Amino acid sequence: MPVVLLLLSLAACSGDDNPDGEKSGTAMGADAFFGSFVGEVSGTEALVAVVAGPAEGEKGSGAVQIYLSDGSGLSEWFSGPISGDSFVAESDDGDAEMDGTLAADSVTGTVELPDGTTAEYRATPPSGAAGLYDLTISSAGELSGASAAGLGVTGQITLGEPGSGMLRLVDGKRLDFSVTQTPAGDLAHLRAGQVRLIVLSGGELRGMAKGQPSDAGSVDLLIQSA
Repeated sequence: MPVVLLLLSLAACSGDDNPDGEKSGTAMGADAFFGSFVGEVSGTEALVAVVAGPAEGEKGSGAVQIYLSDGSGLSEWFSGPISGDSFVAESDDGDAEMDGTLAADSVTGTVELPDGTTAEYRATPPSGAAGLYDLTISSAGELSGASAAGLGVTGQITLGEPGSGMLRLVDGKRLDFSVTQTPAGDLAHLRAGQVRLIVLSGGELRGMAKGQPSDAGSVDLLIQSA
């Protein structure tokens, strides 16, 4: 399921992830709650973002797309159908799995990580400018894009040893982060020039990027709060 279709549909149908801090979970029928949620994975440095919305082409059905990142090597993208108020989602490369239960004010469940360990997570509707961001990065390091609910953001990445960057959120906050380059690989199937970030309400962030250096080729970038 293409991520852009789900994110756009959520921006249109929920629109609850906003600078005024209103909750984004919206009840759809008796059991399912559509919206975006962000939180932490217990016992790890990872953050998690869950986006629940209508399943493409299946009237009355729901689906989740989930991003999990610790900003230092773990980057997993999951998807799966919603059944009642629960789901099981598999990572796009098949090496991890998540289950969860949706409610108006939270998503809770467990994740089996690629190394076989299991951890619990809890995510809540984002407030302020928190959320899951899908951004683009230019060859000059300029960032632009929006959250799952359509909140715009700009920023900059400067490569180096170490690299650094900053985001300027819609609520005016500036978030600084560190950037570590790694050998080019497959980070949750990111395309060249794509950045995926989870931002919590307190400003903590994690994510990954596949940059486009000006000398062609690509470079993988690990992103976490400075």
